[in-house]
Amino acid sequence: MPEAICLGEILMDMLPDKKGVTWSEISSFSPVPGGAPANVCVGLAKLGVRAGFIGKVGEDPFGKLLVDALQENGVDVSQVKFDAGVRTTLGFVFIGRQGENDFFFYRNPGADTMLYPEELDKDFIARSKVFHFGSISMTTEPSCSATLRAIQFARKHKVIVSFDPNLRPHLWKDLEEAKKKIMEGLKSADLVKVNDAELEFITGTVDLVKGANWLIQRGPKIVVITRGEKGSFFHNKEGFGSLPAYKVKVVDTVGCGDAFTAAIIHQFLLLDKEGRDISYVSKREMKEILRFANAAGAITATKKGVIPSLPTRKQIEEFLDKLGKRGSAK
Repeated sequence: MPEAICLGEILMDMLPDKKGVTWSEISSFSPVPGGAPANVCVGLAKLGVRAGFIGKVGEDPFGKLLVDALQENGVDVSQVKFDAGVRTTLGFVFIGRQGENDFFFYRNPGADTMLYPEELDKDFIARSKVFHFGSISMTTEPSCSATLRAIQFARKHKVIVSFDPNLRPHLWKDLEEAKKKIMEGLKSADLVKVNDAELEFITGTVDLVKGANWLIQRGPKIVVITRGEKGSFFHNKEGFGSLPAYKVKVVDTVGCGDAFTAAIIHQFLLLDKEGRDISYVSKREMKEILRFANAAGAITATKKGVIPSLPTRKQIEEFLDKLGKRGSAK
């Protein structure tokens, strides 16, 4: 059985032939397997974690390609459903001049939104150690109800719950509804990963310490904040701290946050196996965890496409060894 389970959207990212141009200047897109929870799931498998995915794809060529991609990377796909009545979701990506990403999703509805609560295997979730989800599966029904039901199963069986809000405004009816659903996810999570923009949206502040503390007061044991080229930040019961990003030649930043999230979950799984309570991880240990996760994100940025770019544990360790950064947190 999987140690870590990810639930949510699995889709084809349509990557543009050009970056730093307007939408009208893009002449073609290339399909690449994606979807944040699916990326995290593959990232975990590549790090040596027994990982399983819960989701739905269309009974179409894209859906079959996605399931094949998960299987080829060692993910348990026994809980991925095919639906002949809807198409696999497509996510068109726009990459700006500064490397910023924008997304436009084709789903009306998309197969990822059609997962029903009754399709969940309770034992599949109950026997895991970590359950990870995002907010995109909460944007519409029936996948929202399925997500909330899965969280209930996880909490009941004392599974560590990881949440990435992964805000995509145009997928929501309005931002008030988005915040309401994100708060539902937040109160049930042990670990929350947000970026700078999501922190401000949820908490109303750009101050990392105040914002992370606001989140922790509402449920999570640990909050980590990804900040792109500025690095990352953490806050837990033992304190807070930050680490700078590693400088690399950036090719594609899509999926760097997912690689980071997979690396964080991987490290917390190691602590869980030692019988450690993730609520009380020292500042020194958290900085080492962030070094590992920052390296995962940096490596992913050096190649095009998410899944092919997600690193193995060996690749991360070699990257850190080369820089002489392992074991050096103060």
